Amino acid sequence: MAQFGGVSRTGVLRIALLVSLGVNLFLAGSWAGSLVRPDGPPPPRPRPLQSAVQELQGRISNDSFAKIEALVGEIDGRFRSSPADPRRMDEKLRAMLGAETFDPAAFATTVDNFLAARSETDKVIARRIGEVLAGVPVADRKVIAEVVLRGPGRPFGPPPGPPPGQPPR
Repeated sequence: MAQFGGVSRTGVLRIALLVSLGVNLFLAGSWAGSLVRPDGPPPPRPRPLQSAVQELQGRISNDSFAKIEALVGEIDGRFRSSPADPRRMDEKLRAMLGAETFDPAAFATTVDNFLAARSETDKVIARRIGEVLAGVPVADRKVIAEVVLRGPGRPFGPPPGPPPGQPPR
């Protein structure tokens, strides 16, 4: 199986998919929230990547921490500067939904274009995550996996069912 600095391709893909899923859920929630609450500014957006970085501080080597911190900044910058920026999508959808006449085809095209841009951004980010993790020692990668992929603290809650190895009560 292909390895990226000691992390299997499956592991890298899991991390990339987790990041992608988090952003997609955030976008869906943001969009749904804008429909329910069209007036006033949106609430502050959660920053799960920055929370993970804060939790890694002191738990991994300074060199690895600097790489991860720079990577998160790069990911954040990439989203803000790309057509996959959720703020731009919110503005477009708000304008379309508030127009006197609603064009379903334009709506579908706008969403399709956003999702295509988002998919391309996710691919670039997944490759970049793999590149960075290849330069991180295995002990630090294990801590990163623990923080990013853990149970109850995960952004999406614990997996269903009892924890592995424990019989149901």
